[in-house]
Amino acid sequence: MNEQHDTVERFYSLDVLRGLAALSVVLYHWQHFFYSGTNPGAFDVTKLPLSAAVHILYTNGLLAVDLFFSLSGFVFYWLYSKRIAEGEITPGRFALLRFSRLYPLHVATLLIVALGQLWSISASGSYFIYPDNDAKHFLLNLLFASSWGFEHGYSFNGPSWSVSVEVLLYALFFCSSRLFPIRAIVLAVFSIIGFLVVQKYYDSIGRGIGSFYLGGCVFLAYRAIIASRRSAALSKWAAILMIGTWEVTVIAAVAGVDLNYLTLRPVPFLWRFDASFQWIVQKMLQLWPVLVLFPLTILSLALIETRRGSLGRRIAFLGDISYSTYLLHFPLQLLLSLAVARFVEDNSIYYSPWFMGLFFVVLIAVSLCSFRYFELPMQRLLRQIGPNSAANRDAAR
Repeated sequence: MNEQHDTVERFYSLDVLRGLAALSVVLYHWQHFFYSGTNPGAFDVTKLPLSAAVHILYTNGLLAVDLFFSLSGFVFYWLYSKRIAEGEITPGRFALLRFSRLYPLHVATLLIVALGQLWSISASGSYFIYPDNDAKHFLLNLLFASSWGFEHGYSFNGPSWSVSVEVLLYALFFCSSRLFPIRAIVLAVFSIIGFLVVQKYYDSIGRGIGSFYLGGCVFLAYRAIIASRRSAALSKWAAILMIGTWEVTVIAAVAGVDLNYLTLRPVPFLWRFDASFQWIVQKMLQLWPVLVLFPLTILSLALIETRRGSLGRRIAFLGDISYSTYLLHFPLQLLLSLAVARFVEDNSIYYSPWFMGLFFVVLIAVSLCSFRYFELPMQRLLRQIGPNSAANRDAAR
């Protein structure tokens, strides 16, 4: 049982989860269509398509980026940590694997958005959503450094900020896997430093470090459970806990439960600690999905799939195209908004369910084509540059 996790070639359920996370970010960014140039516009979230069902994604969908980071941490510790620690993968080989997967589409969407923003300036006199589209920020984007602290703000293909952070995480991951023992306490320290120290000074990088290493901790927990004699029982309880946690979260969100009103002021003696108590409550509300909901979900799905076989295989393509969906949705929004502005007098069309449905159909179709006919061929071409010992398990990651 100790090596059971090594026999898993792919976690289909986690691929599906990553794909759904990408679509959640797209839903959150639906508000882009109501902008006036780079200024947020007023809109009624209750009138957005399917608002009753996905209201939480319209308002909190950006949290899916933290889920991306945690998934990356789990997958990278599963696929690479041992081989990096043992020297099987060199820094150059690892860099080539990641560069070949990420860079072609990143550059393509950067160029598309640059041209689209020129069109936007010509047509309306203003950029669309992201204002810092100058030569400096183009170079930062070109170097994957658009969110390393050198920028004035979001620029060009704005959602790629998280990809920029991921590149830093890859470098940190390689160094930490090579230099430090792969132990839960080590990964937990990195995660805590990210959340409590780095995030104070640079939010996006701190979030990335915290969530990525938390995902690594989840992998170590998964490995320990699979190796345990009580694996079946522990997997069952993890699934029950995950379901219960999601139920509590959804019910609290739908019912509008507000824990900000909790206070110790009426309690004798304990009122002295009310400020600290309020801070803890605020932090827990803010980090609940990141620290509890997402890790439990990743752990439970991985355990279920390991014990029961492939889960979600038929729709795992959503994971294959998650990077495409994530990077292509803003260029598509930019081009579509310019076309709509030319032929439609108001923005009421963006409240239309059929319009949203058409947008998602086009986005998924374009993403599939991009993945199959551009990203994979470019990935194979670039990997021919490196050693012949290609990491086949990373072929589509």
